Amino acid sequence: MEKNKKIALFTCHEDLNYGSMLQAYALVTAIRKLGYDAEYITYRIYARQNRFVKHLKRLAKSFLSATGLRKERNPFQFFNTKAFAATKAAFQEFHRQWIPSSLKVYYSNTITSELDPEEYSTFIVGSDQLWSPLLYACDNRIPYFLDFAALPSRSSYATSLGTSNIPEEYKLMLKEKLSAFDNISCRETFNTKMLSDLLNRNVSHVLDPTLLLSAEDWNKVATEPPVKGDYILAYILGEKDSVTEFAHSLGQQKRLPVYFIVTQPKYLSYSNALTGIGPDAFIGLVKNARFVVTDSYHGCLFCIIFGTQFFAFSKREGSVDTQDNIRILEILQVLGLEDRFWDDTRQTPLHDCNFQQAHEKIADKRQTSLKYLSGCLQ
Repeated sequence: MEKNKKIALFTCHEDLNYGSMLQAYALVTAIRKLGYDAEYITYRIYARQNRFVKHLKRLAKSFLSATGLRKERNPFQFFNTKAFAATKAAFQEFHRQWIPSSLKVYYSNTITSELDPEEYSTFIVGSDQLWSPLLYACDNRIPYFLDFAALPSRSSYATSLGTSNIPEEYKLMLKEKLSAFDNISCRETFNTKMLSDLLNRNVSHVLDPTLLLSAEDWNKVATEPPVKGDYILAYILGEKDSVTEFAHSLGQQKRLPVYFIVTQPKYLSYSNALTGIGPDAFIGLVKNARFVVTDSYHGCLFCIIFGTQFFAFSKREGSVDTQDNIRILEILQVLGLEDRFWDDTRQTPLHDCNFQQAHEKIADKRQTSLKYLSGCLQ
């Protein structure tokens, strides 16, 4: 590949989600450390519209709101409320400072005609659940199959399907859309095998981008936490009462305050609720916590990176196979830390874990993952 050309990256790099934004930072940083320049393509699923169409939509929304017929489609609309304004601003500032992205904004109805493939040497769809059947079911205009134009080269890095329950009709679609890829990799072992068998070709198993960077690398962007002394950090994306009850119980047992990063309106009313936390402050909070209670995949990974004692839970009600619950247990099994995963009825004693074996496995897998990534860029 021509090193004077940039690498075009696709992922959900603007989402107000700590894991999503930090994996985006990690991938572009790893690529730059390999000697290449890269940027994320700024993409909007909704179409660019003229003023008349926008005016009609505003009138329709006003009517539906006034009559009570409008149903909110965006489950994260609460980020646009006053209570989450500081958090949203913190994410936007981190993105401005650390996530290189195209100044030009592309839309679902313009990307084919307006994006010039010759400006970039290769196109890479990054990590996170970008090939999830749930995401594609919500809107099939997602660009994460890189099927919007004739591109010089297509690769994926640690792209996840999020679940092991893949419908047969979705597999047929995957087989068609991924046939044009030059290099394919996945971050879960079970879907790496599934895709290898489905496509009848080698699909590489690689680390999530956040694990490509060391603790020292992450210290460069981490900021001091807004709390002092020993504390327990609760970073909970779901709304299962059993997880919050465990965090409170742990606080009582260890005689430590429990701080909740507010990820849902539910947690605004909790004692020691933390708002206005950006991705940089999130890293500092995980790094300095005595314990972390989390149902987040990336929450677990950052605990492992920094050697922070943690307890992992599934995010959704139901069995471990429900939707994306299995992701956390799978990576913990790969790293020999499956005893950190707690179901809602587990009663085994609390104990600290030794991260040495996990860190050794990450160091070994990091080398093969970087080798794969380098091959995508050459």
